[in-house]
Amino acid sequence: MQNFMKYNFDIENITLACYVSAGNGVPVHKNRPNHGIVFHDGGVRQYTFDETNTITICENNVLYLPKGSNYTVKTQGGGGCYAINFQLFGNPSFEPFKFKIKNHKGFTELFRNAEQVWRQKPSGFEIKCKSLLYNILFDLIREYEIGYIPSDKLNLIRPAIDYIYTEYTNDNIEISYLAELCNMSESYFRRIFLKNYGISPIKYINNLKIERAKELLTSGLYTVSDVAELSGFHDESYFSREFKKSFKKSPKEYAKASRK
Repeated sequence: MQNFMKYNFDIENITLACYVSAGNGVPVHKNRPNHGIVFHDGGVRQYTFDETNTITICENNVLYLPKGSNYTVKTQGGGGCYAINFQLFGNPSFEPFKFKIKNHKGFTELFRNAEQVWRQKPSGFEIKCKSLLYNILFDLIREYEIGYIPSDKLNLIRPAIDYIYTEYTNDNIEISYLAELCNMSESYFRRIFLKNYGISPIKYINNLKIERAKELLTSGLYTVSDVAELSGFHDESYFSREFKKSFKKSPKEYAKASRK
């Protein structure tokens, strides 16, 4: 799971977004052609991978289904699940895992919107579904990170985290100000942040900006200059350099590839 949560996702395309009600769905899967994210809204299901690894899923669980995997599904009780199948550039490999969602209302809304958009297929539906999947992955990774931070340490830096998520696109956030919000020295704040998140506060903030920029570029509605400003990079040249470090493509090249 950790490798998945730390991966810098670059979605190539969405192949399906659907809802599978209780009693429906294929029970046996061989050499799965896509990566899959499944969100269960009820019932109990057992996924057995390669006849050895069984993962039991219940309400408000997210399950990752690896590309190329072989597995069987057994259903108990009612309820269904939302599923999004997708391809990733670079063909990364991850192990299957489940994760208990706390913000289940938010996840339900994101998956429901993706299913509805895919089913109705309005103009630009593929881009919209890709954007919703990025939001799902973003929220999943955020819950994972917060869930593994000791509560006492999390409470110490909570004011800074809340401020970051509110203001990262609007302000050049000073680390000294974040430390001040938490009533601690800047050096101590940096040390706690690095210990809990594995990266510096600046890198964390830049990652949020880059993820936002990806969504805006994928939409095809904004120029690179607009994307830089709307995602919190007030210097277009700096934005382009940081984006290329992450994706080996310039923002313009990434936007063009997304449209294809």
